[in-house]
Amino acid sequence: MKKKILVLVGMLILLTTNPIWAEAEEKLIAKYDLGEVIVTATKTEQYQAEVGDSTTVIAAEEIGKKGKMTVVELLRAVPGLSVTQQGGLGSFTQLYLRGGAPGHTMVMIDGIEVKYLMEHDGGFFDFAHLTTDNIERIEIIRGPQSTLYGSSAMSGVINIITKKGRGKPKFNFSFEGGSHNTFRELLSLSGSTEKINYSFSLSRVDSDGISSAAGGAEKDGCRINNISGRLGFKIFENSKLSLVLRYSNAETDIDDAANQDDPNYTIEKKMLSSKIQFDQSLADWWDHKIFFSSLNTTRKYKDEPDPVDTGDDTHSWYKGDMRKLEWQHNFYPIESDTITTGFEYKEERGFADGYNWGSTRFDRKTVDNKAYYFQNQFNFSEKLFTTVGLRMDDHQLFGTETTYKLSTAYLIPETGTKLKANWGTGFRAPSLYQLYSSYGDSNLKPEESKSYDFGFEQDLFEDRVSFGVTYFHNDFEQMIGGTYTIPGDWTSYKYANIDKAKTKGIEIEASAKPMENLAISVNHTFLDAKDKTTGLKLTRRPKNKSNLAINYRFFDKGNINLGITRVGHRWVNSANTRKMKPYVKVDLAASYDFRENFQLFGRIENLFDKKYQEVYGYATPGASVYAGIKITF
Repeated sequence: MKKKILVLVGMLILLTTNPIWAEAEEKLIAKYDLGEVIVTATKTEQYQAEVGDSTTVIAAEEIGKKGKMTVVELLRAVPGLSVTQQGGLGSFTQLYLRGGAPGHTMVMIDGIEVKYLMEHDGGFFDFAHLTTDNIERIEIIRGPQSTLYGSSAMSGVINIITKKGRGKPKFNFSFEGGSHNTFRELLSLSGSTEKINYSFSLSRVDSDGISSAAGGAEKDGCRINNISGRLGFKIFENSKLSLVLRYSNAETDIDDAANQDDPNYTIEKKMLSSKIQFDQSLADWWDHKIFFSSLNTTRKYKDEPDPVDTGDDTHSWYKGDMRKLEWQHNFYPIESDTITTGFEYKEERGFADGYNWGSTRFDRKTVDNKAYYFQNQFNFSEKLFTTVGLRMDDHQLFGTETTYKLSTAYLIPETGTKLKANWGTGFRAPSLYQLYSSYGDSNLKPEESKSYDFGFEQDLFEDRVSFGVTYFHNDFEQMIGGTYTIPGDWTSYKYANIDKAKTKGIEIEASAKPMENLAISVNHTFLDAKDKTTGLKLTRRPKNKSNLAINYRFFDKGNINLGITRVGHRWVNSANTRKMKPYVKVDLAASYDFRENFQLFGRIENLFDKKYQEVYGYATPGASVYAGIKITF
């Protein structure tokens, strides 16, 4: 089967590189709204309309209007994406994109893959401590992306891109405070000269929080520190060097488990990500970039005996680091064709130590992966855009994994219509913990997926109204789960490739701009996510999720933003015997620019004080009010 697929992909590559398809025709593309420029979908700059993937871009302007403190609050409104958080601000947070597991979505910050490598469930990014400071835009690409990004990009990719300094030096200071004794301070500096651009930010959040355990009495607070920096140097006219860095240090009070208070249980998380990148144009038809990135993560747990749990005695830590080297080349043989090739080397290391009802020592282990990828983007007459991709990964333990993708978008400028379709495969390598811990198995195989989606987007009334519908289907095989050699005996628990699942659904999006200063958008996701072995529904994935956003600009100085989210029922357990109730949450944000350099802002989260849970047994904040100021020099 794989040989047939490779032959098919090869034929498509030959067809798309044939110059006879590049005959000039009248360019009607100017009549179509191309959307934002994105880089994540193809690793080259493309308009949203020119890629077949379903994409969402959250720009800095929208981030400012919504006034959210954390990135995860922005992502809640993205179609196809659902969120679970085990408590209030700073508590453990997971994302489910198109029904996939949290580890099936790759998260990047400025192109650096970020995740907690030693997580028990396979390694994924915890969004609990990622604040919105210094962010230029967020690009969300839904669907399989393993052909470009490798492991963990089965359901999609989220790329958070920080601000690049521009123009004269600019200094920003903001402060806000509010419910739960929450305070946030932010300092930033940015600017550029002819040869250098720079952008730095420093922020701190302190909150007394709420009790994470539903019905608990003891509050679980958090302290979050974030440092972000970006530097760019123009070395020669055709080459540049860039450096990015982000450091997060957060300490959060947590509880024992669902509905179980604990007065002195804490977790500390640290993450340091950095990248150095060199870009160079070698000719009109050839440019390349090479970068080296580094990620260091630490999790520390501390829980000593207390009157509630006299038997508690936990001191443990998990450390992981990842190094990645990538060299990418872009070739432009003809005006309508872009060929991208690259090599990637990745090494992951991790260890753990401490005690938790006994020893949890995990001696340092290392695993590496080498990959080669090829992608061809063809633009036929500015209306048909086809992308073919192929990747081969060579993993130290399980050997070769081949993934492929075919994506297409067809624009009909005369009617403002876009047709799109995607077909591809993905994989996720077992994590270090799943391979080498006392519960691990070094013979584990990678999780694999086959996916397709298709749909359309339509613009009306000179782009004042737009809507779209996408159907998606994912099949996941060889998923890693836990099994007992002796039922109920934790000492016999082992990871194994025992699970398989199917997720399918429909994403519906619509937006309207009835007046110049009024914008309305709505989306709805219908999801059917099943365990293919048992036929039962997967846990924590809502069958229906809807979002409504209304933004109104007044007097050219003020802004009001209303957001409404409805989340349908979800199953608590894999046996499907207990459901979580649906809920509706309303958020309101407002800002007013008294002067060009002085802004007053505020927001009310959970405006109608809705009582609900995202994870069974864990509380969520009630109505919360925040206000602050922003000063620019």
